[in-house]
Amino acid sequence: MVRGKLSGEPRYGAMVLGYDEDELTDADREPGPEVTSKLFRRWQKAVRGRSPAEDMTNPVWRWLFRGRVDPYHANERFRSRLQKMLRRVDFPSEPRWAGCRMGQSRTELADGRVFWIAGEHEDFYDPDFFIYNDVIIESVDGDVRIFGYPESVFRPTDFHSATAINDGQSILILGNVGYCDQRAVGHTPIYRLDTETLAMSGIHSTGEQPGWISDHQATLSDDGSSILVRGGKVLSDDGFLENIDDWSLSLAEFRWDRLTKRQWIRFQVARHDGSGLHLWNYDMRKFALEYPRAGLDPEDDLADEIGAEPNMEAYDSLYRPQVPYTPIDPDPEDDDDWRTKKITIDGVRVRYTDDMDQLTVTVEGDLPKAIVDSIAKDVCAKLSLVENADCRVKWID
Repeated sequence: MVRGKLSGEPRYGAMVLGYDEDELTDADREPGPEVTSKLFRRWQKAVRGRSPAEDMTNPVWRWLFRGRVDPYHANERFRSRLQKMLRRVDFPSEPRWAGCRMGQSRTELADGRVFWIAGEHEDFYDPDFFIYNDVIIESVDGDVRIFGYPESVFRPTDFHSATAINDGQSILILGNVGYCDQRAVGHTPIYRLDTETLAMSGIHSTGEQPGWISDHQATLSDDGSSILVRGGKVLSDDGFLENIDDWSLSLAEFRWDRLTKRQWIRFQVARHDGSGLHLWNYDMRKFALEYPRAGLDPEDDLADEIGAEPNMEAYDSLYRPQVPYTPIDPDPEDDDDWRTKKITIDGVRVRYTDDMDQLTVTVEGDLPKAIVDSIAKDVCAKLSLVENADCRVKWID
């Protein structure tokens, strides 16, 4: 599981979509005799297409994709003997092509073809960080073809949805995280891929859009006339926020309809100095203390980072408000549930979500203002003790 920042925003547990690493064989991970050292050097760089649907298939990228090989290990395999003897660390000046990605979609058509679309590799601060805008097609016979596009035709796209429509004649690519300078608050990016010609076209939509959405679920209606979108994150002026409403996109007119308007109360608690939170470090320290046989060191750098001995008592009570409540056990089927603590108050669910830079609290219903204010005051005071720093509450409209 990966915990870090992607595209300059908090992301947690993001995994490549649509395949099981256990299904990979040793043969998949081996480059094969056709991948020579010279050929690898030629194709190791991550590059974009110069024309729409440019066939960029080559033995190197085929191997990296089939084996889900990352650039570091691919480069290690083809390092010279002298480089290995000198133990030189390789820091590339430009991103290298990755077969293993996060936020990549997988769409299987009735004819057996599988379309893998775009995705990203590594965190934004890594030399190999790159958001892709390509299409990889697996045929029934196992053949793999890789097609690139100019950014003017298909922008770098990750954590989108890809839905087959019109009986598989097209795939609708909806949403994105993208690079920071390519995002637009309030706009929902949509592309349509023709599965025969591989033509990619941007779609203009009308109506009340969900906004710059990502990590969401997209479901085609039973009659194929619309797509239901729910969940995920939406970009706001305050960063990425949870999408709490449901949306429908008409495929005949590409018109959005907002299906819900949930009046949930939300607020964020963060350090006043703008520094990130240390809740993950507290999690690891608590685990090390409770399970000493795991071999983790409970005496980590947390004390140095917050400038005081960690306040485990405040951390343990962080999600225990000063009002009657009932805790909710984590959902083992939810990959992201580990970063969220849930309780109920008077039958209303309240969620505390660690978003790295802030703790987001969501009240999924109607509670008296006095109770909500009490929750906010309580968590702000305890988080200040946990962080050994002044914290503030910011209410989300």
